Amino acid sequence: MYEINITADELIASLLRISETECVCLLDSCDVGHLGSHLLIAGIDPVETAEISNNDPAETLVKIDEYIASELACIFSISYDFGQKLLALKARKKEFRGVAEPDLFIASFEVLLIHDYDTGKTFLTGNDQKFGVISARLSANVENTVFDTETPAVDVTSNFTRSSYIASIETIKEHIRSGDTYQTNLTQQLTAPAPNDLSPQQIFWRLRRDHPAPFGAFLKRNDSTVVSASPERFFKIDSDRTISTSPIKGTRPRGATADEDNALRHELLTSKKDLAENTMIVDLLRNDLGRLCEYGSVVVEKLCELEEHPTFFHLVSTINGKLRDNIKMSEILRAVFPCGSITGAPKISTMRIIDEIETAPRGLSMGAIGYSIQNSKFEIPNCTDLSVAIRTAVIRDQIASFNVGGGIVIDSDPESEYDETLTKAKALLAAIGGKLS
Repeated sequence: MYEINITADELIASLLRISETECVCLLDSCDVGHLGSHLLIAGIDPVETAEISNNDPAETLVKIDEYIASELACIFSISYDFGQKLLALKARKKEFRGVAEPDLFIASFEVLLIHDYDTGKTFLTGNDQKFGVISARLSANVENTVFDTETPAVDVTSNFTRSSYIASIETIKEHIRSGDTYQTNLTQQLTAPAPNDLSPQQIFWRLRRDHPAPFGAFLKRNDSTVVSASPERFFKIDSDRTISTSPIKGTRPRGATADEDNALRHELLTSKKDLAENTMIVDLLRNDLGRLCEYGSVVVEKLCELEEHPTFFHLVSTINGKLRDNIKMSEILRAVFPCGSITGAPKISTMRIIDEIETAPRGLSMGAIGYSIQNSKFEIPNCTDLSVAIRTAVIRDQIASFNVGGGIVIDSDPESEYDETLTKAKALLAAIGGKLS
């Protein structure tokens, strides 16, 4: 490892400036300290990038296995719609508002830039022959970097009206009564034209500053940019082959005062609806992990525990298991993707209902973003770690789009459910400077 004298903020500013002209992948825990997430991991000057989409998911899975098993570190995104292909669900034809999201984006790096929030140190790791050049580039791009600019508000549109979203909740309740689903995650897709003087880099800077999240991400891809402030881990695989997943079900905003905070904490912890939602998804994910893990090793480590973030309270559960020998990434994705917390339960029949009701492909929203390191030359423990791509926008041609939603159960109040989606949209709307029309 090669230590460099640069703070986390300076590192991010430099990486964002470099990303204006080339591929940069940045995963940032934002010093939030959630689920052991305490690193900023980034790569520039990738050895290779790929955007893959095809009708045969097996071909994509082969590529994923090849990239993960290589000597290089990988940072990637996987679209929700790839999950429909994995599960052989014939999706209703829907038009993307813009260019279709690739099933898989992946970038391979022989050098990683890492900042450890626990120690405050920044270092380079990997191919030491490139350390000098990369360090010099970072230093050169820190100066005169300004991302805190004001821009005019823009109108945001949705593929649902308030009334149509509420009507869709009633449709889901009929499916619940018929036994087709127990819980369905219904999303609306918001679209906003970003002002010409508001770059994806500025949007990420604002988002990180005002709404830090443990699984933040900025991916400058070939013709699009991903900006994410996800609070939710999908799954993590440690070097000892332990796999853990931490679904979020149950959300409240933080209060303006200590008394409001206490009231909202109590409301969430005593909400029968939110506790039931969370427990349903825990059962689903226990079953998913059971397809991959040694018999008897899957345990619920935490159930419906309150997690506090700078702008939200969440109910979070954690399920662990020990992977069987020689399990590949492709097998893991076949068993668990997409995450049950953003589909509902049971997964396959509920995904069919989602496809019937939602009018636009989800794209990356509700998919996954993550990294994998499987080589000791990077001098940190081998690890694969993915977030659920919630509170995640894709920006193409100055158009930002993202989905927000929530789990619908039989006792859901439709008005409250709709309002909760807007609460979840606030961080990205504020970063974009958008207001819903």
